[in-house]
Amino acid sequence: MLEPDLVPDGSVDGITASPSAPGVDEPTGQGTHSRRRVQRTINFDRSVLERARAAATYLASYEPQAGVRSLADIVNPAVLAYVTELEELYNGGEPFRPVLRMPSGRPANR
Repeated sequence: MLEPDLVPDGSVDGITASPSAPGVDEPTGQGTHSRRRVQRTINFDRSVLERARAAATYLASYEPQAGVRSLADIVNPAVLAYVTELEELYNGGEPFRPVLRMPSGRPANR
């Protein structure tokens, strides 16, 4: 996964590091309703990507009422729904603490 780009004001793609002590939960970054888009590279299972691309192409061309004009219109709501489910299951329904960087590569087997 690509590392976030640092900008002069100390923010990282809209997420600002908290000036407090490490481990202290303070809200950072923009609200969840921000329409700012950030390009990232992720890996999909080929079959999932092919189905999503086919759906986005068909819906954009033939079903404008679906509101799907691009692959992002499928991916963003799906990821948001799953993250919300994970927050409910593992974090008492609260957003997980923001991070500046994710570790690269796959996590070690436990």
